[in-house]
Amino acid sequence: MYDTLARIEEQLAEIELECLRRTYIATRPKFLDRAGAIEAIPDFWSTVIDEAPPEIDQRIQPRDVAALSCLSDVDVERFEVQDAEHGEPRSVKLRFTFTPNDWFTNEKLEKKFYWRMSKHGWSGLVSDPVSIQWKDRDLTEGLLDMAVKLWKREQQLKDSGQTRNDAISTDEYKALIEKVERTPQDAISIFAFFGFRGHGISARESEEAVSRKRRIAEGAAQWEEVDKESPPLPDTEIYPHGEEVAVAFCEDLYPGATQYFTAAKERDAKVSDEELVSDSESSGESDDLQDEEHENRSNKKPMISG
Repeated sequence: MYDTLARIEEQLAEIELECLRRTYIATRPKFLDRAGAIEAIPDFWSTVIDEAPPEIDQRIQPRDVAALSCLSDVDVERFEVQDAEHGEPRSVKLRFTFTPNDWFTNEKLEKKFYWRMSKHGWSGLVSDPVSIQWKDRDLTEGLLDMAVKLWKREQQLKDSGQTRNDAISTDEYKALIEKVERTPQDAISIFAFFGFRGHGISARESEEAVSRKRRIAEGAAQWEEVDKESPPLPDTEIYPHGEEVAVAFCEDLYPGATQYFTAAKERDAKVSDEELVSDSESSGESDDLQDEEHENRSNKKPMISG
């Protein structure tokens, strides 16, 4: 009974993935057309960011606002999609383009998120940290640079046949752990998002887990109950909300950017109209008071001396 139900669920999941691939292939050219049209609209993306959904808005610190106002383009690419039947559509690449600014020299910041599944059943996004070339002030206060240094150190260890666990004894690991422990989560810049890594699920482990799911869907393997709850993130994770923010950009802010921009402009126009009416009413009340004062003066009897 459970095998049959699991097989049907996996078949439905495959259909949903195919629909996502087809939707992406069909809409991608139109989103590129939209990007061309947006280039002629001043402050489009900074206005959209001001209207961002809570998953993004609540992560923006006051010190981030000025830098985000320099955002000139946002793009979402499902880079692993090959055609309607091949490629993982849940893997995404976010590309942010900025005008010249006082915070960093990067014109573009790109971050790839790979959809992964563990052998224990968890699935979600993982990523590699991306460095930002800061000018005078690092908005992440050193967190991002330290995360990048640890990641590079781990790559060196990997090349020499060691594992990620071997990094625990390194200076880079110890320094980052200390920094994370001293930094309040609610005070972290949204630019630390570029340091998000997530769970260390390798491409090989994910491929094996996905292959098993396919075999279940085809009836070639038996269903087994697994714990799909997310395991704890590594202690060195500098941005635990990274997946949530990435999904909000890809599935909400980016596709709905025009609606967010239009809503902001309509609200601004409404506020301007209300202020105009308020100013007009205030002016009218002032004129009425002046007329009343003039009438009162006219009705006064002149004083007769001696």
